[in-house]
Amino acid sequence: MGYEQNPARESLPSASPDEIVAAWYRMQVQNAHLLQRLALEHELNPIDLRALKFLGMDDAPRTPKDLARFLQAGSSLASAVIERLELRHFVRREPNPRDRRSTLLQLEDGGRAVVDQLRRLYGRALSGLFGHPDQDAILTATQQIEEGLREAASY
Repeated sequence: MGYEQNPARESLPSASPDEIVAAWYRMQVQNAHLLQRLALEHELNPIDLRALKFLGMDDAPRTPKDLARFLQAGSSLASAVIERLELRHFVRREPNPRDRRSTLLQLEDGGRAVVDQLRRLYGRALSGLFGHPDQDAILTATQQIEEGLREAASY
């Protein structure tokens, strides 16, 4: 079951690559359970929840085209997602001041509440790492995981 190590990245000294991958996999399973619970609680389907997570990732303005690209879907699916979220008052479209032909997607209070709840749940799950003596190393490792996942997704 071996996994190749990228020599440019430092590995944890006491854990094997297989142990790291297994731990990551178990964490992803628990994350899937968390997301499923949140989706059920708010009566969202998984794609709509992914859209809210994307729109609430930061304060950067997002267009329907950005959302379609993130969802790896066509514009018709992205439009359907936006319409469902608009009907539930999770998002709204606003004119794009830089492009009259485009709109920007903004989270409404309902969408912001879902994103904030998810962030609180993640904060609770990660609370044991806050103030940890290796907090900077943990942040660096998390950023490396993000980059590795970005590379893996573009295989």
